[in-house]
Amino acid sequence: MWINILIFVLAFASWILMVIEMIAAHAFLTWSFRIGLPVINRELEVSTADFKPKILTTLKEPEGKFWFPDTRNVFFLSRVYFFRFFRIVTPFPLKASGTFNGINSIRLVVRLPIGSCLFFLLWLTLWTIGSVAVGLQSKDIESLFFGAIGWVFTALIIWISYSVEKARLEIMIEELKEIIEESNG
Repeated sequence: MWINILIFVLAFASWILMVIEMIAAHAFLTWSFRIGLPVINRELEVSTADFKPKILTTLKEPEGKFWFPDTRNVFFLSRVYFFRFFRIVTPFPLKASGTFNGINSIRLVVRLPIGSCLFFLLWLTLWTIGSVAVGLQSKDIESLFFGAIGWVFTALIIWISYSVEKARLEIMIEELKEIIEESNG
């Protein structure tokens, strides 16, 4: 019983972390782009020779929001739209940081928010413990099936979220390339 309470308290704490992390990322606090689970680490080929970013200025494009803290870095994430129908809001919004390497490339690191990952991990743990406990108590296999439904549901959420966010990331990468090309003249 105490383990369930502990996991529930940790899940609530991870939800609080998720909210703080989301607010910090949209405020472009540097630490929020340095934490998280890295899911993509790649080099972008783009000419940055004459690129002069607008330091400490937020640039809003149709999909992404970009911020250049200095001449060597860029942080970006998908914009939040409150009243846009048919736009899927996912629990795993990707956040990206880019470092300009020389004159022809940007090292891109894309991360999942740690709060969302912890929350889903703890939720799935509680779901599994609950279904196994009910199954052992009632000696009924149906509760184990119910537990499996939770795993399938979570896998579906993760797959849909990643697919949607990956498509948005590709759009934001193109927007970043356009920002750099427009600045280059």
